[in-house]
Amino acid sequence: MIYQIRGRVVAVEEKGVVLDCGGLGYFVHTTESFPLDSEATLYTHFIVKEDSQELFGFATTEARNFFGLLLGVSGIGPRSAFAMLSLYPIGTLAHAIQQGDAKTISSVPGIGKKTAEKVVIDLKDKVALYALSTSSPKSDLVEALMSLGYRDTQIRDVVQNIDDTLPIQKQITIALQLLQK
Repeated sequence: MIYQIRGRVVAVEEKGVVLDCGGLGYFVHTTESFPLDSEATLYTHFIVKEDSQELFGFATTEARNFFGLLLGVSGIGPRSAFAMLSLYPIGTLAHAIQQGDAKTISSVPGIGKKTAEKVVIDLKDKVALYALSTSSPKSDLVEALMSLGYRDTQIRDVVQNIDDTLPIQKQITIALQLLQK
């Protein structure tokens, strides 16, 4: 598995960039935009098929993990998942899924009504953390705990009980104490 890729942007194309990594140019599908000759680090999802290999890159591990969740839904392939993340921010998609809003999801080119309903049914209980992390003052806390390797269900239960007006360092300390109980 290729976890991340870092390199100099040598070409910008419609659906991705070419990163020069030690003399090799890797095409990475990404929704992020980078200027030429800039340094870029992307967290990746590598897809190997019988006739192709594709690398999808995201600015955060959270976005990469959400992409993986979408791929877990029957009928959603890498192109469809990528199209969803290209059209909507993670928080918007997570909120739509939580609210049962298949209409928003079916507005993505290539996603029909039945597939959108399947996304809602399959992911409704799995996206609460993404909706919380992208649309609340607790997003830094959630991201910090995710980077430490805690699971969504553990984080969701703990984060709800922490005052988000406290400094982030204090929030993390309290969260870690609660997680160790």
